[in-house]
Amino acid sequence: MEIVEIVESSLVAPSEETPKERQWLSNLDTTISPTIYTSLIYLYKFNGDPDFFSVPTIKAALAKALVLFYPLAGRVAADKDGRFEIDCTGEGALFVVARSKLTLGDLKDYQPSIENRKLFVPDFKSETPPLLMLQITFLESRDVVLGASFNHCIVDAHSDFHFMQTLSSIARGNASSVPPPLLDRALLRARAPPLVSLNHPEHLHVEYLKSVGYTGLYPPFICTILKLSKDQIDHLKSISCRRGSSDTISTFQAVSAHIWKCLCLARNLAPDKESHLLFPVQIRSRISPPLPKYYFGNSCTCGLVSAKVSEVVEFIPQRISESVGQIDDAYVRESIDYLEVADKENLSRRFGMTEYDLSISSWLSMPCYDADFGYGEPDFMTVTDTGIGGIAFLIKNPGKDQGISVLVGLEIETMKQFKAIFYDFN
Repeated sequence: MEIVEIVESSLVAPSEETPKERQWLSNLDTTISPTIYTSLIYLYKFNGDPDFFSVPTIKAALAKALVLFYPLAGRVAADKDGRFEIDCTGEGALFVVARSKLTLGDLKDYQPSIENRKLFVPDFKSETPPLLMLQITFLESRDVVLGASFNHCIVDAHSDFHFMQTLSSIARGNASSVPPPLLDRALLRARAPPLVSLNHPEHLHVEYLKSVGYTGLYPPFICTILKLSKDQIDHLKSISCRRGSSDTISTFQAVSAHIWKCLCLARNLAPDKESHLLFPVQIRSRISPPLPKYYFGNSCTCGLVSAKVSEVVEFIPQRISESVGQIDDAYVRESIDYLEVADKENLSRRFGMTEYDLSISSWLSMPCYDADFGYGEPDFMTVTDTGIGGIAFLIKNPGKDQGISVLVGLEIETMKQFKAIFYDFN
């Protein structure tokens, strides 16, 4: 038997007839390659229920959830001008059942990696793969690993977790507990005519990448998870206060500044060079009028902080705070307009990074553990890997634990140095 053996693989269509239509995607969607998926791993401990993770129950819940989220049962297509859109075909999501000789003990020190993603998250070899893929893997210890993969061109993490909340609620017989998604993406159309400033951070970052000869090629990387307790987080926040900052520093700002500092030191970057911190910012409450809470689609713009390496290693969370504070309706509308007028070459560089760059995504406000299928919340969840080096995710810990997990991907040699200094808070 292989480490993981596939028992069943099928497409699950919506349980009711759904609209067959083409849905327009916003600029925040179409600038993400349709080949990129956000893949999640959930671990559930066996609770003694003889019908633990009933496959028919989960499968039926998936079919019902796809009625509400019917775009996820479609496929990515292109309109007459080559712009990506959703073809709501109703073909369905991929549903895989697997079993493994691994036990809970084998996954005790689980580390994100491409190899583990291949074990627990399904893949589909096709030019038009499903937009959603799920895999339930039953371990030898009767525990379960649930893998979920969402096409990032269609949805962001906020919508991913909204779907998981809905799916799990239906599975446990509480279908009405989560509001349905809002599928109208026209709320994020560009202005006519688009209004763009050459000083907008998105434009400046693309120009920077052009100036340094960015190639889109990245060295091999590895991932790890490093935990921070509430006391350690509070200590990082207090450092800024001791240095005279009057700003209230958030967990995201304090931890991000620390990661940025450690990265510059681990990569031994030149002190006089400029380093860049990129971070997606949820725009739902930052635009006017605000986006509905359950808007379905990508709803993040790119935040950017630039500073000399010599400044970064002195720990500068207040600079991150200032950058976050600048992101308002005008900033977001200009970002959307920029994506409307930028040429394809520039758009391909939008998320590009050099060794002087770091990208951090915060999932601290996300309902990461709200995925109770009737057997209790997961004991562990994480993103499967970072895709390239120089990317980190901040994820809150389960239950009453007030600490967080920092999932970071770095080049192999850089990772050794990074881990050696990460817990040095001086």
